Amino acid sequence: MKRSTIASKIGYGIGDMYAGGAFLLIGLLFLNFLTDVAGLSPALAGVVFLIGKVWDAISDPLMGFISDRTKSKFGRRRIYFLAGILPIFITFSMLWYTVASDNQWVLFAYYVIAYILFNTVFTMVMVPYNALLPNMISDYKLRTTYNTIRLTFSAFSAILSGVLPMIIVKSVGTTTSGYMVMAFVFGLLYSLPWILVFRNTWELPVIERQEKLSFKNVMDEFLKAFKNRSFRIHSSFFVAGQTAVDFLTTLFIYYLTYVLNRGSEFSAVLGVLLVVQLVGMSIHGKISKKYGKTVPLRIGLSVWLIGLAITLFMTEESPGFLIYIVAAMSGVGSSASTFVPWSILPEISDIDEIITGKRREGVYAGMSTLIRKMAQAVSVFIIGVVLEQIGYVANVTQEASTITGIKLLFFVGPVIFMIIAFIASSRYKMTEDKHKILMDEISARKNGQQPSNQSEVIAVCEELTGIDYKALATFK
Repeated sequence: MKRSTIASKIGYGIGDMYAGGAFLLIGLLFLNFLTDVAGLSPALAGVVFLIGKVWDAISDPLMGFISDRTKSKFGRRRIYFLAGILPIFITFSMLWYTVASDNQWVLFAYYVIAYILFNTVFTMVMVPYNALLPNMISDYKLRTTYNTIRLTFSAFSAILSGVLPMIIVKSVGTTTSGYMVMAFVFGLLYSLPWILVFRNTWELPVIERQEKLSFKNVMDEFLKAFKNRSFRIHSSFFVAGQTAVDFLTTLFIYYLTYVLNRGSEFSAVLGVLLVVQLVGMSIHGKISKKYGKTVPLRIGLSVWLIGLAITLFMTEESPGFLIYIVAAMSGVGSSASTFVPWSILPEISDIDEIITGKRREGVYAGMSTLIRKMAQAVSVFIIGVVLEQIGYVANVTQEASTITGIKLLFFVGPVIFMIIAFIASSRYKMTEDKHKILMDEISARKNGQQPSNQSEVIAVCEELTGIDYKALATFK
């Protein structure tokens, strides 16, 4: 096994420049690009997101299955980092090409295809990446360190992706050419780091999986994941928290532009939010190590809720500094909503091992990648439909009722999902001590020892898995 070093931590973490940046950029600007630049109706633009995620419902679990069974001299996961470099650049650039047509169905067809291709490449790279850490590191706290560095890179990329794109777009001659230049710049930013990821990561040896690729086997792997109680709880606060984040990032530009009439400050306001997210990652990491991994989420959501409540009372005449305070408070909550689920994911596959007797990091990475994408698709679809229903028309002064609708959506949308995430996270029971008990039990069973008769071991295994202790894997 290779030794953990600063280079390996940075080399692993820099891969999330892609996910952290691309998802934020798409969440912030792609719906607005489709409606206000490409000329697609809000409802059809929302359907573009939804169709892409229907495809993801197939491709993400499938990629997890494939990743768990890949055989190459570079390992099960790392080969995909090399394979994805050029496709990342091409497919991200395709999203921002302005099609020269007034036909809604031509526009719709192009952007559906482009979005599906982007998501397919994202899946091909990010599912193995999300599965990699448990294959590299087994220590409970060291995993948190790696994830903290990873999510710090993610937050840094989010700052660049939130602040610079519109500066680039506005600095180029036309809006359409500006978006293409922006796409090329960020396509390189998202693709090139995978060279470093490949060079500075490794994989622990595992028992090779022999199941053949078939629809039945993929579905079996998918359904088995939901037997895992901890995964069900994790999925609940993950999807709810990320949906809340996507409501925030997608609607922020509409709220600033039409409710506060301060659209020109979008980059500055977003910059404050993203800087707070970046600082928050290291703080969340320290809180996690001292008080438990879900505690930062409940603290962050509470701060964020107070910030969103302020927006209900803001108007064009409100003091200018207020929106920056709201952005900072939102940064605390949204960073926690990202940090906590990803820091917990590696231990979900540990819990699964005592259920199935297999290492299935790829399955859970595929499921989590799907959940992340579905959260964005659901939020953007809802936003697109609601904007059309409240009478939103691009690039014109909005009716008073439309402005009120945007204000309410900006508050109500995130808050509903924040409450769900808060409640679900309080039900997650893993601790460092319980993780040690779990891993010791797995090790004992692998070495041929009889299942423990200690009440504490039995209670911990049943609490984490949701399965009767006698029904857990025997590793024969």
